[in-house]
Amino acid sequence: MKKKLTLWILLLPALAFAQVQVKDGAITIDLGKKKNKTAQTDSTAQEQTVEETEEEPAIVKKTKPVKAKEEDEDDPNFQRDGLFKAMFSAGLNLSQIDGDEQAGYTHPGAYVGVGAMVKFHKYMSVNTGIYYTMRGATKKADVNITPMESFRINWDYVQVPIMFNVHDKKLVMASVGIGLNYLVRNRITHQVDSFGTGLVEYNLSGLKNPEPKRFDLTGIAGFQFFVKKVFGIGAQFEYSFLKLRPSYGLNTRVRNMYNNTITIKFTYILDPVQLKAQRNKRGG
Repeated sequence: MKKKLTLWILLLPALAFAQVQVKDGAITIDLGKKKNKTAQTDSTAQEQTVEETEEEPAIVKKTKPVKAKEEDEDDPNFQRDGLFKAMFSAGLNLSQIDGDEQAGYTHPGAYVGVGAMVKFHKYMSVNTGIYYTMRGATKKADVNITPMESFRINWDYVQVPIMFNVHDKKLVMASVGIGLNYLVRNRITHQVDSFGTGLVEYNLSGLKNPEPKRFDLTGIAGFQFFVKKVFGIGAQFEYSFLKLRPSYGLNTRVRNMYNNTITIKFTYILDPVQLKAQRNKRGG
């Protein structure tokens, strides 16, 4: 009994991994079939794996990397661009005075001053400053008229403009506003050739000619084109709202005198914030 039990214990592992067949009442054990079957199973699995790898790979959609949102240069950034900007302007006045019997913008004069701009919106700003503006009128002598005569009016003002500006793509600036003007120089000269010996100049200021008003309020409209956002060139038109004095002469449709001026001017905008950033960049 013990011998049979020992025999079954020894044969039990072989039976577990072998192919057992019962034929004609005899039990046969085939150790190779089990192994072969296992080998076939492994071979089939490998073939399936190869077939799966040979299949076309799934299409993967390429997605572009999401870029960080760049800062919009058109949006106002007062920390970057600065709220206040200095303005330096110089130009040429071509002026006349309505009510002086003389037509045409024939009187040249200087226009120069400094100011400050406050840009509170990407499309809008305001500016003011202090300017010296030379206005007046000139009548040249006509050799075909006897007696030959000419006259010249010089009215120089210190002006404080208050302007509202509209910007378009940082290239064009249209402006409208008012000018507060104070007269600092008044000179009226009259040249007459009464005896054919040449023109003789008379200063008529204060002589039979009432002084013009010291204060003049003018309306201003203009535009400028900018290069690199700092250099501007443009023109403006200016006209008096107030009567300055009675008309000079009798052959005029206007009963009073008014300043009428066209200015061609150049502007340079100085941004202290950008200058500081440029210095820091060069220093770094």
